[in-house]
Amino acid sequence: MSLAARIGAQAVGIAAETGSARIFHQLDHLDQALAPASGEDGVAEFRASLDRIVLHPA
Repeated sequence: MSLAARIGAQAVGIAAETGSARIFHQLDHLDQALAPASGEDGVAEFRASLDRIVLHPA
């Protein structure tokens, strides 16, 4: 799970830069899949970074 969270965190940065709806859609799926593991290393960080760009874009 932590590998998926690390890759997801990288994709969050790409999504923020490009505004790609396709990437956002896939990140939503990953977020849902990782929700049960929110206590694992990297997962909370991934979910927080996704929340920042979705809920509070710069």
